[in-house]
Amino acid sequence: MFVSSLKVVLGFCVSFNVDVKNSMTFSGPVEDMFGYTVQQYENEEGKWVLIGSPLVGQPKNRTGDVYKCPVGRSEPLPCIKLDLPVNTSIPNVTEVKENMTFGSTLVTNPKGGFLACGPLYAYRCGHLHYTTGICSDVSPTFQVVNSIAPVQECSTQLDIVIVLDGSNSIYPWESVTAFLNDLLKRMDIGPKQTQVGIVQYGENVTHEFNLNKYSSTEEVLLAAKEIVQRGGRQTMTALGIDTARKEAFTEARGARRGVKKVMVIVTDGESHDNHRLNKVIQDCEDESIQRFSIAFIQFSGSVVSNSL
Repeated sequence: MFVSSLKVVLGFCVSFNVDVKNSMTFSGPVEDMFGYTVQQYENEEGKWVLIGSPLVGQPKNRTGDVYKCPVGRSEPLPCIKLDLPVNTSIPNVTEVKENMTFGSTLVTNPKGGFLACGPLYAYRCGHLHYTTGICSDVSPTFQVVNSIAPVQECSTQLDIVIVLDGSNSIYPWESVTAFLNDLLKRMDIGPKQTQVGIVQYGENVTHEFNLNKYSSTEEVLLAAKEIVQRGGRQTMTALGIDTARKEAFTEARGARRGVKKVMVIVTDGESHDNHRLNKVIQDCEDESIQRFSIAFIQFSGSVVSNSL
C-alpha cells in the first residue's frame, strides 16, 4: 500500500536543474540586511537587480535604502546605493526618518519604476511619535517622484504670551530665568504649533519679543536667556495684563486667527494697581484669553500656579 502511494506522488513531480555555471553574485553588508528584498528590473539603461537593505545606517540609525545592481554588462560592476531616503519626505510635518527601515518592501511597477517602503517611518506631534510607514514612487530613472504616508497635521496650536514681573521686588532674577527656561523647554514651539511672546512689566511695560518672532523651541530658549530685569519700584500687574491683552495678542504682533489664546502671568503676588485687576481680568475673559498665574516666592524660590 505504501509503495503504490509513493508511485502516485512521484508521478506528478517534475525535475529541473539550476544553472550555477553562469550565476551572478551581488555582495553587500550583511549587518545592513542586504538582500532582504530583491526584484528584477529593466529600464532604458539596461537590466538590473534591485536589492533592499533596510538596516543601512546601523548601529546608530536604521534608515535603510535600496541598491541597483547591473546585470548583463560586459564587465561586472558594483551595486550602487540609490540614497532614496534623502528625497523620501512628507512636507509640513516633523519627520522621524532615522529608523524607518526603508527598503523592507520593494515592488516593481509594470508601467515603469518601482515602489519602495519604510514601515517604521514616523512623524512627531509635540512629544509624541506616530509610526505610519511611508512609501515612495520611484521613476524609471531612479528618482523619487512622490512619497505617500497617512500623516495628519498636528492640532496643538496655541498663542501663549508670558507676562513677566521684572520689578525690583523680584530677586534673584536668575531664579526667574531658570524657571522660565524650564517652562519654555516643555513647549512645542513652531509656526503650526505653539507660538510664544514675552512681555515684561514693573512700573512700565516692555514687549521682549512678539509671538511670531521665533519659530522653534531652541530659538525661544536662546532669546529668553538674554532677557534682563528692567526693574521698577512699583509692580503694575494690572497694567502688564492689560497691555498684553490689547497689544501682544494682535495680528500685528503675530497672533493667529482662530487659535486659542493663553496668558501666563509670572509675579511675586504683589501689585500696586490692585484696584484695576477685576476689570482687566474681565476684559481678558470677554476676549476668551485663558489665564494662569505663577506666583514666584522670593526666599524659597518656590513656584505656585493658579488660574487668574
